[in-house]
Amino acid sequence: MLLFKNSAETMEGVLKNAKHATNGKPNDVKPGDIILIAQTKSTLLTGQKPIRWIMDFVSCEEDEDNLSNKIWGKHWRYIISGENVRPVEPFDINEIKMTSKNYGAAQTFAVIEPEDEEEVLNWISEGVKTYPHDTDIFSAEFKEGKTLDHDELIKRLDLKYRNTPKFKETIVELIERPTLLSNAIKEKYGYKCMICGYPGFLKKDGKKYAEVHHMIELNKKAPETLQSWNLLVVCPLCHKKLHYSDVKSEFLDPGWKIIINGEEHTIK
Repeated sequence: MLLFKNSAETMEGVLKNAKHATNGKPNDVKPGDIILIAQTKSTLLTGQKPIRWIMDFVSCEEDEDNLSNKIWGKHWRYIISGENVRPVEPFDINEIKMTSKNYGAAQTFAVIEPEDEEEVLNWISEGVKTYPHDTDIFSAEFKEGKTLDHDELIKRLDLKYRNTPKFKETIVELIERPTLLSNAIKEKYGYKCMICGYPGFLKKDGKKYAEVHHMIELNKKAPETLQSWNLLVVCPLCHKKLHYSDVKSEFLDPGWKIIINGEEHTIK
């Protein structure tokens, strides 16, 4: 896994063309490896996270045709070609990393340490690949080398989406989930969130609603993770927190100790 840094000025070309340019050649990278497309912090809007897109590595070749100059108006020695540019839940790798490596010090790119790569994969939670996205949507965030403010970006995207919604057929691989077991556990605990105690809400059909979270994610394909020991009844908000907050957990056999953004919860 690689991280490539880009200014707002170069980001549009990266997203539209699924390419990076660099004077240094990354080693030990193979087709299919994930590239984190990061924007330099000095060009971010207030509150923006630097990593909002990723793509898959295809190749690294010397730029003999001067493609970098055609895209960005400047020549770099190597062209990094990618594919399947797609958005992810925004994040800053320095906020979720496990190692002491300073990724902010990278000039152009950095190799992600194995421990940090695992944290990134947990964050982006990619189980399957879907159809390619419209990269024009991503580059709409940038104009003349600057990041648009939120009002300008929303206005531009409103124009983009003014037509009737389009549908695409796609084949995906889905995990078989034991619905009967999930329902039985929700009924056992009365649809009450095991994190915050929220009692669940009534759906329009009069039945209660709650969700089930797998503490060890199913895309890890670990044995026995479909069983009840790995399931928690949670409300929608706590479910999102378990996926996107700073979460640390320990299996107590039985039960779990879970720390969410520094707040500890013990579940028996």
